[in-house]
Amino acid sequence: MSSINLTPQRSETKLVPSLSFIIVFVVVMVAGAFAFLSFMPLILPPEASTQAQEVDRIFGFMLFIGALVFMLVQGLLVVSVVRWRARPGDRGDGPPIHGNTTLEAVWTAIPAVIVTVIAIYSFTVWQNTRVIAFGEQSVGAIGARYAWTFNYTISQDDLPAGIDFNALKPEIQADLTDEDGVITFSATKLYTWVGQPVVVRMDAADVNHAFWIPAMRVKQDVLAGRTTEIRFTPTMAGSFRVVCAELCGAGHGNMAGELVTDPATGEQYLTGAWVIVYETEEEYLSQFFEPTATTNLLPPDDPVLVGRQILASGKYPCNTCHVLADLNWVGVVGPSLNGIGDRADERAAAGGDADATAYLIHSIRHPGDWLVPGFGNLMPQFNADSDQTNYMPDSDLNAIVAYLLAQTAAAQASAGSTTN
Repeated sequence: MSSINLTPQRSETKLVPSLSFIIVFVVVMVAGAFAFLSFMPLILPPEASTQAQEVDRIFGFMLFIGALVFMLVQGLLVVSVVRWRARPGDRGDGPPIHGNTTLEAVWTAIPAVIVTVIAIYSFTVWQNTRVIAFGEQSVGAIGARYAWTFNYTISQDDLPAGIDFNALKPEIQADLTDEDGVITFSATKLYTWVGQPVVVRMDAADVNHAFWIPAMRVKQDVLAGRTTEIRFTPTMAGSFRVVCAELCGAGHGNMAGELVTDPATGEQYLTGAWVIVYETEEEYLSQFFEPTATTNLLPPDDPVLVGRQILASGKYPCNTCHVLADLNWVGVVGPSLNGIGDRADERAAAGGDADATAYLIHSIRHPGDWLVPGFGNLMPQFNADSDQTNYMPDSDLNAIVAYLLAQTAAAQASAGSTTN
């Protein structure tokens, strides 16, 4: 008598899907992947440079591949749960299924091909975004705790209309006719115009930083003791944030451009580092370069005004650490400079300096020697030797000190009443 198998067996369901099902499944996958791509404009800043266009294309390509994989995996999970679920009353085992060598080879080969394509594509984009363009505008950038400073040069050929070379001060004439033949001026923002290739050559004044313009899709580490550079070509006019992407200390967040609203007037203004892109070169020259060049070529005779001009330019990264009402500084990691002219004599006596002028010079040249209670030794040392980092010539130092000594309570009250 033959044996009887009493173990209930689950009825086998056909594992090979129909052609129509495969077509529908693929269409849903592709549609879902394109749906993912539709969110790109919502999660990314606008494409403001040719480099941004290159980067967004490869980002979109990788997002599309990732979305396809996501839709495939989630779709197979849903189909498996629905089609091969245990029916009511079915307590049998599923059909015995063994490994499929062909299938395993396919799902190993396909990811390998995808990764290879992405690697080649990424390398191509990386090369394209670093190509040296003809007629680049060169801008120097200094990253320091806690601000960015952008440096521009003026030569005799760049003199704004109406400025007579022979009428300039002898020291400025000397700078324009020496071996380099240029003078340098600074700004807290990077200025350029649509369609102009820009190369930014960057140095760190203290610790490592990272220069990132999200809208331009360019980012580069700024390393102490080494000059690095990035390139971009703007494609739209506007104001675009610059961000420090390397934690550099307590004031790290102040190195990012911000749009601030004045609570008193309701007016909005830009603080920190930004890229300002004009529509045309003519706008760039008339609204930024020529007025700023003229101001630097024809400095005022009053050292107080010269000192104010130097600090307002952002040549030295003082604005993100100190509070100073006259220049709208709202720093948080350094002592307030409001009324410093009234306190300097008292601090000179406490620190052993001869007078207020000597105290301020000492504080700038050797900031760690005497600290205001409640504040740490974060201020960089500004050196008199041009071969050293954080170089500050004596002419700049004396003008800055003259300006700071003029910051008294009486002067601020007078300025406030004039404004009101």
